[in-house]
Amino acid sequence: MMKLLRNGLCVLLLLLGLLAAVPAMAASQGLAIRDCHRVTLTKQDTTHDNDSVVRLWTADTCLDSVDEELADISRAYVNALGGDLPAAANKTSGNSRLDVEIRYSRTGLTWMSFMVQARVTYHRDLMHQEMTTRTYDMTTGERILLTDIFPEDSEAWDILAEAVRAEITENFPEEATDLLALYSVTGRQALSEMDFTLHGMSLVLHIPADRFYPEHHTLLEVTLMYPDIRPYMTEKAQTETDNLTYYKTCALTFDDGPSRTNSTLVLNALMEGGARGTFFVIGNRIGEYADLVQKEHDNGHAIGTHNWTHANVTTVSATTLRGYKTKCDAAMTAAIGKPGTYDRVPYGLYPQMIKAKVGWPLIQWSLDTYDWRGKSSSEVLSTVKKQISDGDIILMHDIKDNTPGSTTAIINYLQEQGYIFLTVDELMAKDGVELKPNTVYYRCKDGDTSKK
Repeated sequence: MMKLLRNGLCVLLLLLGLLAAVPAMAASQGLAIRDCHRVTLTKQDTTHDNDSVVRLWTADTCLDSVDEELADISRAYVNALGGDLPAAANKTSGNSRLDVEIRYSRTGLTWMSFMVQARVTYHRDLMHQEMTTRTYDMTTGERILLTDIFPEDSEAWDILAEAVRAEITENFPEEATDLLALYSVTGRQALSEMDFTLHGMSLVLHIPADRFYPEHHTLLEVTLMYPDIRPYMTEKAQTETDNLTYYKTCALTFDDGPSRTNSTLVLNALMEGGARGTFFVIGNRIGEYADLVQKEHDNGHAIGTHNWTHANVTTVSATTLRGYKTKCDAAMTAAIGKPGTYDRVPYGLYPQMIKAKVGWPLIQWSLDTYDWRGKSSSEVLSTVKKQISDGDIILMHDIKDNTPGSTTAIINYLQEQGYIFLTVDELMAKDGVELKPNTVYYRCKDGDTSKK
């Protein structure tokens, strides 16, 4: 009997030791996506008699209780918004529609955030948008609130309030802010009830822009990077946001868009994979494709510019290059309320931009997938498998037919290899790197942003 007890105790101690070693192993190898973080999304389209369309996405997670709550929220949006869609002018999908989508992201070992997002569009113009967020412990189904992340007496509440005020007042700079509405969302109680999601390296507060700017139906995204706010978190929240201990990191980036079909398919691939990306959009395409730029932004992705045109900058004057930034900033502000914060130069020809002192931080890449050559998804994935390393910035192009499939393949593979996907902003913030004008960034590994 004593021998059995001793043997049992040894096994227990061994198991505890293995569990304790998980973070250490993950830090060096990256922890593959866990079963509690797996999600499958499916969609169903309904066409009404007036040719308007409702697309409803549903989520299948490891917990029935989570699936049911998300489904209830989604159905409520369909019931409230789907019945009054105006008649479509024709039967193309861009006319009159309600899209109810489910976005998800993971952090730590057990937590996940979900956003149920309802967008009403007519002839591709965004007419109305609502969203509801939920964060759960996916091992118990317990809902996580902001008050579970920050103690009642934490300085974080003042930090959140100031970040909300700054984001609201900096958007749509030519328009007056509704100060009463601004005051109503920065009080302690309002902040604690605000919609939020947790990501690889950031907490994001989501606020409908039309609460302050009635003619704009995009979202205001108030982003707080974990390194800046983790000291103010509860012990459990610190553990669940310590992603550098568990995962390797990379950033998926997409150039040359927007493109009506392929950018949309890339957005779907990112949504289904629970990943966020960074889109470098060509400035003179923003006006025609403002709805896609808005969707990229409202889906939680980062947006930079890819110059005003895709011209070879070595043949363009310094004055014209500086004018590119002015034009891009104006077009981006008209679409989403504020300019992009960085640029990727077409063909990577950044020296001319620095010489002209254009003023953007310049984002290069450390892994070229060569999707622009028309390679198949399997060929693109093979390139990633051979070259990927922690902190990489991955170059792709959302105008190419093969890129949506390649995006799915890359997400699935890298998650199993222990990677978590960050935006470019998050990738830099994880190591405290501040993006500076006329400076080039290839990647970010332990603060090293140089060419690999």
